[in-house]
Amino acid sequence: MASPLKLYSSSWPSCSLLHGCVTADLQKNINRIIYASIPHKGCSSSKGIVAGAWGNLKNACILFEKTPKRIGVSTAQSHLSGCKDEPEEDVREAGFSTRNETPHVGFGGGFPHRQHMISTLSFCGREGCVELGKRWHCFVVKMGLGGDDFVCTSLIDMYAKCGDVDSAVRVYDGMTRLDVAICNCLISAYARNGFFVQAIQFFIQIWNMGIMPNHYTYSTMLTVCGTISAVQEGKQLHAHVVKMQYLSETAVGNALLTLYNKCGMAKEAEIVFESLGQRNIISWTASINGFYQQGDFNKALNQCSLMRESGIEPNEFTFSIVLACCGRVKDAIDGRIFHTQVIKKGMASGVFVGTAIIDMYSRLGEMDEAEKQFKQMGRMASNASWNALMAGYVLNEKSENAIEAFCRMVKEEVACNEFTYSTIFKACSSFPSLATTEQIHSRLIKSNLESNLHVTSSLIEAYTESGSLENAEQVFTHISDADVVLWNSIIKAYSKNGDPWKAISLLRKMIEEGNKPTSSTFLAVLSACSHSGLVQEGQEFFKSMVKDYNIPPEETHCSCMVDILGRAGQLENSLNFIKKSTMKRTVSIWRPLLAACQHNSNLQMAEYVAERILELEPTDATVYVTLSNMYAEVGRWADAENQRRLMEHKEISKEAGCSWIEVNNKIYKFFSHDKTHPEMPQVYEKLKQLVRQMQDIGYSPPTKLVLHPESGHPKEQTVLYHSEKLAVCFGLLSLPPGKPIRVWKNLRVCLDCHSTMKYISRITGSYIVLKDNYRFHHFKQGCCSCGDYW
Repeated sequence: MASPLKLYSSSWPSCSLLHGCVTADLQKNINRIIYASIPHKGCSSSKGIVAGAWGNLKNACILFEKTPKRIGVSTAQSHLSGCKDEPEEDVREAGFSTRNETPHVGFGGGFPHRQHMISTLSFCGREGCVELGKRWHCFVVKMGLGGDDFVCTSLIDMYAKCGDVDSAVRVYDGMTRLDVAICNCLISAYARNGFFVQAIQFFIQIWNMGIMPNHYTYSTMLTVCGTISAVQEGKQLHAHVVKMQYLSETAVGNALLTLYNKCGMAKEAEIVFESLGQRNIISWTASINGFYQQGDFNKALNQCSLMRESGIEPNEFTFSIVLACCGRVKDAIDGRIFHTQVIKKGMASGVFVGTAIIDMYSRLGEMDEAEKQFKQMGRMASNASWNALMAGYVLNEKSENAIEAFCRMVKEEVACNEFTYSTIFKACSSFPSLATTEQIHSRLIKSNLESNLHVTSSLIEAYTESGSLENAEQVFTHISDADVVLWNSIIKAYSKNGDPWKAISLLRKMIEEGNKPTSSTFLAVLSACSHSGLVQEGQEFFKSMVKDYNIPPEETHCSCMVDILGRAGQLENSLNFIKKSTMKRTVSIWRPLLAACQHNSNLQMAEYVAERILELEPTDATVYVTLSNMYAEVGRWADAENQRRLMEHKEISKEAGCSWIEVNNKIYKFFSHDKTHPEMPQVYEKLKQLVRQMQDIGYSPPTKLVLHPESGHPKEQTVLYHSEKLAVCFGLLSLPPGKPIRVWKNLRVCLDCHSTMKYISRITGSYIVLKDNYRFHHFKQGCCSCGDYW
């Protein structure tokens, strides 16, 4: 039996059937009918009708191009039927409405009307169909319409939106008569494609030509100046606007308001806003966003309230800003109110508002609500939404959840951008896993984003926190144009890994290459001096920071200086530094001195410093434990016991020591005297075996005196089974021979554990990396990178 499609042997029945398919919305059958009728050229215009009727304008244009014979009304109008419901603002917004001419009705029999051609060029610009637009350009030239202002302006607009600025300029150069509308179109072309300097130069050129700019010209130019922070040029344009009396135009006022906000000129922005005669949603949102950008979040929220009192309701962008403000000021009440409002308006699942809600709850510490919002967005969740969720996990110290979210994101084939990788590497820094960092790094290389400096900086930090200085070095050496942030990252890497001289040499090289050090740069170098006993160098860098670079010292810098002097035994100098400093004396500044007092057995000063800390933070467990241990060391048992009782009375508990190690992509945690792990018998046996070998070459297990928890009498407590020793022994049993053993600990490593690691590295030949809450220790062949100074 013959195919039913062959029953339609003429063009007219096929055309009728196509019209019927449009009416019945039978798109699934249309392709077979169209291609069955290909030999019948009379159906071409109906094919255009179908494509246009279903909104597939690109196919409609292509069919129109392939139609061998085009009749004057049917083909042209069917080709443009998909455009007629969309207002053609693209041409008018460039200044067409300023002309008073009456467009020609048509080109003649059998050819499209000029308005149809303008609409088609507008469509090509919107859809980015530059090749199709060029064909229509050829048609324009062939028809002798190269001098038609309307058509040529449409060509410039089309090329601009397709990113072909050179062709747009060539069209402009070929025009014999110029007016402000044409010039506006070319200025927009430059601005749209990032040629901001050329836009300014062209504006000056048309001014010298005697063409007077209109309000659209000024609004575009003000936007350009705001984008490149051209403050002086923007102020000159402001003066022009006032002189030409265009400030009453809302679009001009909004552009001026946005300019000052982007340039950080809050007072000028407020003056402009107050002078606006008519304020629309764009005006209010620009003002609110300006306060947000300046960090005045409460004022931004108040401005939103004033906007609503004026009768203007927020749009999606406005809501996204005020939700972000609520997160910044920890305003959970207003945040939930705005959340309820966006739900009522049906905006909660949108990309902008939905992502802002995730960010707000993340900053409020309510990750359950953030996760709930993310799930409700479903397929509407963009990569920005995923990034906000992962950033929330990192912010709330849930780095493992962030890594899991990243894996889901990759599995669902959501596009990862530079923000994604920057965030996930920060998660890797907080949850140090070398294997995970290396796997994500390999994916980063495939994505061609490795050259992004922010991503690279986060990657260096991730490798640093994972104890792999070699990988951090390798990443840095592959960057040819390192910025200050990148320099800071690598300097910090050497600082934390016990190579102060390398950190100092990099600082000097950074300055030689023209990079100005920042507050973070000096903090990294001062920290390196602190961990290495470089007292004179540390003092010189501190003075240079203040005098040579005009960087005011922050709390962290002062804390480092106290630590530098205290570790070197200069307790009086350290105390005098605190007293002479204009910095507010916080707990962070006093704590290094207390640790130095314990290290140098200066009980009298320790008591003084402890009082200062407890005045600021009465529940600081470190103070009670330090004093108790110092009292016990000099035999003041009653005072030591009193410190313990004070902790119990105030319900203050000391953080338990914990160490962890990564084996086969899995993290294993250990506590002192741990017996929970199924392989603990083998671990303890391995430790005892190592202790015997260590004793054969001079090791003597130390003990320290503490109070018996029940009798209050002193007893000896061995430190043999501290968590880091158990983790290292587990690594020796589980990892392949020769593979580095990387262990992390939440507290500072004790003297015996530090000594033990040196012995183990010497006996086994293992490379051991131990990270405590102060720094990295790299043990090789019985030596540590810290030089026993930590």
